[in-house]
Amino acid sequence: MSDLITNVAPGIKMLDQTVAWPGFINPYLIEGDKKAIIDIGPTKTVPGVLSTLAKTGVKPEEIDYLVLTHIHLDHGGGSGLALKSLPNAKVVLHPKGIKHLAEPEALWKSSIEVLGDLAREYGELTPIPMDRMIPAQDHMKLDMGKGLVLELLFTPGHASHHLCVYEHKNKVIFAGDAAGVPTSGVLRVTSPPPFRLEEYIGSIDMLIKLQPKILCFAHRGFTKNTVVMLEASKQKTYLWYKIAQAGAKAGKTLQQVIDEILNTDPDMAYMKTASKEEFERDYHLITSSVNGLMLAK
Repeated sequence: MSDLITNVAPGIKMLDQTVAWPGFINPYLIEGDKKAIIDIGPTKTVPGVLSTLAKTGVKPEEIDYLVLTHIHLDHGGGSGLALKSLPNAKVVLHPKGIKHLAEPEALWKSSIEVLGDLAREYGELTPIPMDRMIPAQDHMKLDMGKGLVLELLFTPGHASHHLCVYEHKNKVIFAGDAAGVPTSGVLRVTSPPPFRLEEYIGSIDMLIKLQPKILCFAHRGFTKNTVVMLEASKQKTYLWYKIAQAGAKAGKTLQQVIDEILNTDPDMAYMKTASKEEFERDYHLITSSVNGLMLAK
């Protein structure tokens, strides 16, 4: 197996890309009689993902679905560009996201406002024709053949248009950003505004009840230490939320609260030794998350 392709479970592969941020963007290939890619990633990484796809032996015309956990740039931003090379693929996503990918100007503007230069690094969106999108329904199932069934579960919190994908045969959950992001062996909270604590925790609890055997993150890989990781994500979120809300009530600035979280949460010590590129990218994302926690009602 190529170092860009990792077997997750029978019929499931994790794809890496080398165009940008190796290991940070991880789409997943589902190979039944039908084939799907879950979270294709941002525009910038699409060429690398398609190059890695070719190494699996799967032809572009064999891809039936691009399934998006949500439409944020680093998960679904490259869908429109990818479709130009995947002639038979349709994008499956939460219905709230459809208008934003058909006419992405507002999504691009809001992404620039939240992420700044990081959004520009991810790359602009290519509009997707309406007839190439399929609105998901909660608990909708995609029968991929060969015993692989993908169930789409609405999991709001990180975003109102977020869903997770549960593959029944192997008990694999593709979590998107519903349970945080593993970073240097630890978890980082993903709570951009508008953040909803109860929905976010409720979504994690739903995933725990499924007792998955494998938990696949859209960033930085997968784990078989599933329930422990999900429980850790809950506790991490409560910690950051408590600090952020207390800071907001005390009139602290966003920068002051970020500094307090980085100094209080021992897992964030990795930021002190992170490379310049990793530090700048993660700092953007941490800033967005802390802002969401401070503004949460």
